[in-house]
Amino acid sequence: MPIVVSHPAAHRGVRHRISARGQPAPSPEHHTRITVPLGSAAAAGCGFTHAVIPRACGSELLTAAEAAVDGALRATFVPDPLLGPGLSQLGSVLASVVKRHGGLIEMAMTDALERSGRYIVLRGVAMPITNPTQELVRASTVAQLGDMSIALAGPVAQTVFLDLVVVDRHESRAIIAEVKRGSGKNEARKVHQVEWILRCAQVQGRAFLASLGFEVASARAVLIDVYGRAGYSDDLTISGPAIDGLFAVPVTAAVEAVTAVLQRRLRGAVPDLLTVALASLGIGEDDAFPRRPEPPAL
Repeated sequence: MPIVVSHPAAHRGVRHRISARGQPAPSPEHHTRITVPLGSAAAAGCGFTHAVIPRACGSELLTAAEAAVDGALRATFVPDPLLGPGLSQLGSVLASVVKRHGGLIEMAMTDALERSGRYIVLRGVAMPITNPTQELVRASTVAQLGDMSIALAGPVAQTVFLDLVVVDRHESRAIIAEVKRGSGKNEARKVHQVEWILRCAQVQGRAFLASLGFEVASARAVLIDVYGRAGYSDDLTISGPAIDGLFAVPVTAAVEAVTAVLQRRLRGAVPDLLTVALASLGIGEDDAFPRRPEPPAL
């Protein structure tokens, strides 16, 4: 059952002290449910071999995976002058589903973590990065930053939105995570930008969590690379079995369950898309996929 506490933004001044044994300090306030938006996009897994794992995630999440493909099919698109309408539609739908997949990955992770009963999960949280934080990160090595913590004070240099902020009730820790599909290497400029944000988030992580009302003993910023090919620094990257190890929860099973539904729905729609694409090229389905001759009768 998900942990239900009031979002700190809705109750300023209320603090949740996460003890070393993992239970929040009692509070006289009546706590309302944190709304964790399910968003719209998809999940991880490669190839077409994933079997649906119905108990790995909630039914609403599996429904959202089906809706992601339906939304891509209903989306309007502008035909590319080179490709023409048929191929443009096919390419547009496939690209849209891949893009939506990223959001469903976050949804699956959130669902698995909340269902474990161990974690409080916030999505899309705005975090100010201060000038003192940037100066500290700029003047320090990666090794030095690992043990550093800074107060959330001074002029704000920029405000960023964090994919996931996960509070562990058992170990009094917080994990600040950027989530990437990682099916291909990100461009160098993007990698540098995200790594800079994560390193700043880590050194001011405890102070930032305190500003949200959560007092934790440690905070760690990570880059969750689901497919493992995004190209970020090893000290930040969590990929493969290490994702489940980070949380001690079968997060990847939920991701695979959502991916299986997404793949099945997409594969069911592809034949019609191909028929339209071939027709726009003046190619009949029989011409494109000639039938094999019947074996001679014995």
